[in-house]
Amino acid sequence: MLVKPIDRWMSKAGKKVSLRTVLIIPFLLQILGAVGIVGYLSFRNGQQAVNNLASQLMSEIGDRVKQNLQVYVRTPHLMNKSKLSMIQMGYLNMENMDAWEKFLWHQVQLYPYINFTAVANTKGEYRSGERMSNGDLMLNVAGTAVNNNFISYHTNAKGDRTSIATITEGSFDPRTWLWYQNAVKKGKPTWSDVFISLLEPTLVISAIEPFYNSNNQLDGVLHTALRLDHIGDFLNSLKIGKTGQAFIIERNGTLLATSTEEQPFRIKQDKTRRLIRAEDSSNLLTKATSQYLLSNWQKLDKIKSSQQVNFTVNGNEQFVKVIPFQDDTGLDWLIVVVVPEADFMKQIDANNRMTILLCLVALALAIITSILTARWVTQPILRLNTAAKDIAKGDWEKTIETERSDELGELAKSFNSMAEQLKESFTNLEQRVTERTAELVKAKNAAEVANQAKSTFLANMSHELRTPLNAILGFSQILNRQPNLKLDQRESIGIIMRSGEHLLTLINNILDLSKIEAGRVTLNEKNFDFHRLLNDVEDMFQLKADNKKLNLVFEIDSNVPQYIRTDEVKLRQILINLLNNALKFTQEGGVSVRVTLDNTDRDRQSIINQDEKEKIYFEVEDTGSGIAPDELVNLFTAFVQTKTGQDAQEGTGLGLVISQQFVQLMGGEISVNSVVNKGTIFKFYVEVQVVDSGKVTTHQPTCQVIALEANQPTYRILIVDDKELNRKLLMKLLNPLGFALQEATNGKEAIAIWEKWEPHLIWMDMRMPIMDGCTATKHIKATTKGQSTAIIAVTASVFEEERAVVLSAGCDDFLRKPFREAEIFEIMNRHIGVRYIYENQSDDSPSLPEVADSQVIATDLQKIPEPLLANLKQAIINIDIESANIIIAEISQHNSDVAKSMKGYIEGFDYEKILNLITTVSGGI
Repeated sequence: MLVKPIDRWMSKAGKKVSLRTVLIIPFLLQILGAVGIVGYLSFRNGQQAVNNLASQLMSEIGDRVKQNLQVYVRTPHLMNKSKLSMIQMGYLNMENMDAWEKFLWHQVQLYPYINFTAVANTKGEYRSGERMSNGDLMLNVAGTAVNNNFISYHTNAKGDRTSIATITEGSFDPRTWLWYQNAVKKGKPTWSDVFISLLEPTLVISAIEPFYNSNNQLDGVLHTALRLDHIGDFLNSLKIGKTGQAFIIERNGTLLATSTEEQPFRIKQDKTRRLIRAEDSSNLLTKATSQYLLSNWQKLDKIKSSQQVNFTVNGNEQFVKVIPFQDDTGLDWLIVVVVPEADFMKQIDANNRMTILLCLVALALAIITSILTARWVTQPILRLNTAAKDIAKGDWEKTIETERSDELGELAKSFNSMAEQLKESFTNLEQRVTERTAELVKAKNAAEVANQAKSTFLANMSHELRTPLNAILGFSQILNRQPNLKLDQRESIGIIMRSGEHLLTLINNILDLSKIEAGRVTLNEKNFDFHRLLNDVEDMFQLKADNKKLNLVFEIDSNVPQYIRTDEVKLRQILINLLNNALKFTQEGGVSVRVTLDNTDRDRQSIINQDEKEKIYFEVEDTGSGIAPDELVNLFTAFVQTKTGQDAQEGTGLGLVISQQFVQLMGGEISVNSVVNKGTIFKFYVEVQVVDSGKVTTHQPTCQVIALEANQPTYRILIVDDKELNRKLLMKLLNPLGFALQEATNGKEAIAIWEKWEPHLIWMDMRMPIMDGCTATKHIKATTKGQSTAIIAVTASVFEEERAVVLSAGCDDFLRKPFREAEIFEIMNRHIGVRYIYENQSDDSPSLPEVADSQVIATDLQKIPEPLLANLKQAIINIDIESANIIIAEISQHNSDVAKSMKGYIEGFDYEKILNLITTVSGGI
C-alpha cells in the first residue's frame, strides 16, 4: 500500500532536485531516526539509573549513620553502669565525693566523644571529669561543698588537682539542675535534654541514671555527657555524592549534628547561647530540606518508618531519605540524608555526550557511505557535465577518460575530439602567457636579491659606523673621569662628546630610515608611565621655549590613562621630532600639545581586564611660519625639506619620515594642516594597551662609579673583540677599579683563555674573524662549567632581531654600541653581583645630597669662572644634559658644594632654577 505513494513522490522529486540528493536524503533520514530513538532511550535509562543509585547511596549512608549512632549513644550508659558497679562493689560511695575524682578523671579519657562524666549526691555535692576540645583534662567541683560555686581545676598526669582554671559563682546546687530532677522523676536510665556545655561551646546530651541504696532510698544521680560535635565530625567524614549532606534532628526540629561546617547553635553578642531549628539553618540545602519535611508531614512525630521523597530547590531535583532512630532509654531522633540529582547527572551527562558523539560518528559514516554510493552512481554523468562547462569556459586541456562503450562513452569521445581541435587554436596564446609569467618571476627574484643586499649593507654600515663612534664616546667618558684636567681640556672633551652624540643621532636617523625601507623595524612594547613620559618631554623643551620667549603648553585630558603598553622609545621620538620642528620654526607665540583619548565613555578597569587596544590622539600646534600647500605633498619624503627648513640650514629632512613610519607601525596615522604665516598642526594617533600600575617598573637615576666596595672577590673579566680600540676602551674603564682583566681577539682565543683562566664574565663581540662570538658562546655554554660564566654580547647592530639571535646562542645579556659606562657597570652588577661605590655616596648616607638654599648658591656662584657658567647655561638651553654633567664636574674643581647642588637640581628636573641663579649672579651671561 505504501510503495506506490512513495514511488510517485520519488518521481516528482526527481524532476526538481539532483539525482545525488534523491539518493542521499532518504538514507540519512533513516539514520537520523534510528539515532534519535537510541539517544532518547539512553537518556531515559540514565535517569532511571540515577534514581536507583541515589536510593542505594542514601540507604547505605543512613545505615552507616544509624550503626555509629548506636555505638555513640550506648557508651554513656555503659559508663554509668561502670560507676554503678564501683558503688555496688564497695569501692566508691556517695558519701565521700572526693574519692570519685580520680576515677572520673580516668573514665573520661576512655572515649574521645565523651565530654564529661559526673556524679551528684543528695547532699548537693557534684564531681565530674571533663575532656576539653584541645585534649586538656579537668576536674569540676560544684554544690554545697564549695558554697554552691562551680570550680574547674587543671590536673597533672596522675589526675591530681594542680591549679584553678575557672570559678563561676552562683547557685550551682546540682539537685536543682534539670537533668538531676529528670533522673529522679524517671527513676531509671534515661536521657537529658540537649544543652550547650558550660566550659566551652559544644552541643551535649547526657545519659543519666538515679542510684538507690539497699533501703531503696535515693543516694545520687550518675551522669555522662556525649559530645554531639563528634557525631557531626563523623557525618562530615562521609562521602555523600559531591554536594550531598546528612544531618540529625529531634522530633521538634532541633538541629543536633550536620555534615556541613555549620555549628548547631548560635552565640549571641551578649555571649548567651541558644539551640537552632533545622529550618532556621544558614545552610540553604539543610534549611530547604527541613522546610519541605515540615510542609509535607506537618509534625515530624508522624514519621514512624524510613521515608524516601524527592523535592525541588531552585529548579534542581533533590533526593531525600528520612530514617527514625530510637533506643530503649527514650532517645528519639531523625536521620536525614539529602543528595542533589546533579551529583549523579555528571556521569550521565558524560554518557549522553558520548552517545551523541557516537551517533554523530555513525551519522558521519552514513553520510560518507551515501555520498560514495551516490558518487558511484552519478560520477559518469557529472564528469560529462563538468567537461561541457570547462569547454564552454575555454579550458581545452580538460578531456574525459572513459572505458564505457554505451551512449555516455560515445558522447565522451565526441567531447574529447572537439576539445583537441580547439586546443590547437590557443597554443600560441598559452605560450605568450608562460613567457610573461617567467618575466614576472625573474623580476620578483631580482627584488628579493636587492632587498637582501640592502639588509646586508645596513648591517655592515651599522657595524662600521657605530664601532668607531663607540671608541670616540667611550674614551671621552674615560678622559672626563680624570680629576686633574684643565678647564680648556675639559671643555674640549665636552665638545667631542656633544659632537659624538650629535653624530650618533644623525647615524641613528639614517639607519632608522634604512631599516624602515628594508622592512626591518619592529615594535618593542613595554609597560611605562605615560604621564611621566609627557612630563619629561615637556621639561626637555621648556627651557628651549623660554629661551625663545615662546609659550609651551601641554593639555592632557583627565581621562588619558597614566600607565600604558606600547613602544616608549618610538613614541618619545615622534614627540621630540614634532616639537623640535615646531620650536625651530616658531619665532613668536607658542606651541601647544594636546593629548586626548578615543574611548571617553568606557569603564577603565574593564578595558584593562580585557586587554583591549585604545587610541590616544595627539595634536602639536605652533604659531610658526607655516608650510606652503605645494610643499605639503612631499612633506613626508626622505631628505626633502620645506623652504623654511632649507633656510634654517639644519636637520636632515628625516624626522617627519621616521615619525610617520613609527606612527603607522604603532597602528596609527599622521596628518598635517598648515596655513602660511599662521602656523601648523600635526595630528596623529597610536594604539596602546592600558595596564595596571602594578605592572610598571620605575627606574632610578644612578651616580658615577668611582670604586668597588670592600670585601669582594677579585672578579676575572675577559674582553673579546677584534678591534684593539674597543678592547682598550673596556680595559681603561675597568682596570682602575681593580678587576683582573685579559684580552682575546677572536672566539678561538677566547675559548682557550676561558678553559684555563675561568673568568667570571666575558664581554663577547659578535662579529670577529676566525671564529665569531655566537660560535664561541655556543661552545662555552655547551659545557657544565660554561653555565656558570656570564657572557654579554656586544654588537653594533641596529636590528632588534639581533638580540634574539645572540640570546638563543646562549648569551646572558645584550649590549649595543656605542654604550654608556653606566650600562657596563649595571650589567656586571646584575649578572655577577659586583657592588660599587658611587660618586657623592658615603657609607652613612647613601642618598643624593639635598639641594642647598638658593641664596647660599647665589653667593657661592660668584666664585665660579664665568665661562663655565656660560657653558652650563647654554647646555641647559640646548637640553644637553650629558654636557651639563661634564661642566658640573669641572665646577666641582672650584666648589664641590655648588657642583653637588647643581647636580641635585638637574636630577630633580629644576632647570629653570639653575638659569635664574646664573642670570642673577652674572647678569645675562
